[in-house]
Amino acid sequence: MTGVISGGGQWAYVAAAYGLTVLLTGSVLWHSWRAMAKAERRSDALRKGRK
Repeated sequence: MTGVISGGGQWAYVAAAYGLTVLLTGSVLWHSWRAMAKAERRSDALRKGRK
């Protein structure tokens, strides 16, 4: 069949797909965490300014 990955190549493809998924998910989590930490610092600074 054409267009079908067969043999050992299919496992390399699966491993690459999982690796890319893990890498991109980690990147999104890191970016979100950094944005949250920045927002918390800004919020804390505003609260200190009110007192």
